[in-house]
Amino acid sequence: MGLFGTILTGVWLTIQFIFSSIVYWLSLLFVIPFKNPEILWILIPIWINLIFTDFFQEKHATSMGNAITNGAVAVWVSIDWTRYLIRTAKGFSWIGLFDYFICALMLTFGIFIIIKGIKGKKYVHVIARIREIGYLQLMFSLLIYKVVDLSLKFMLIVLIFAPAFYYIFELIDKYTPDLVEDKNNSNNNDNLG
Repeated sequence: MGLFGTILTGVWLTIQFIFSSIVYWLSLLFVIPFKNPEILWILIPIWINLIFTDFFQEKHATSMGNAITNGAVAVWVSIDWTRYLIRTAKGFSWIGLFDYFICALMLTFGIFIIIKGIKGKKYVHVIARIREIGYLQLMFSLLIYKVVDLSLKFMLIVLIFAPAFYYIFELIDKYTPDLVEDKNNSNNNDNLG
């Protein structure tokens, strides 16, 4: 095999790696969760919150109220994760300890967002966007509910495709029309005598 054959083999292996990585990532989002239907009780609300909040509330920017609400959702998800871990605990394990650590991080993050949002800190708009929080909740729910095992492949795919997840929502927001608001039914007091 000459230089050309080596280059073609390298290109082919790269294409296979990219394709298998995309398939694995999409399966994490849309296929693997159905291996444990109990996880759907947390994933469905996460997806609903993600879609409705992104398209109807955060399409152009994240308000302080949205950021605080996203923090509250993070707190609730961490509570559900902890509830599940306690209910299914079978003794000490390092993976179990790591799962509790993830729960504590999500809980701390949610509380931090709520407190700093109430105090009006401007950076909350950036770090509490639903796309990022929702993506982490979706991915880590798979680990907490033991639908996937913690592996280097899982962590790399989650990190590598985080920007893709973000920009898919960005493209959808860009090409979908804005919500039409009825000006006659606004909460404006101008029309009141």
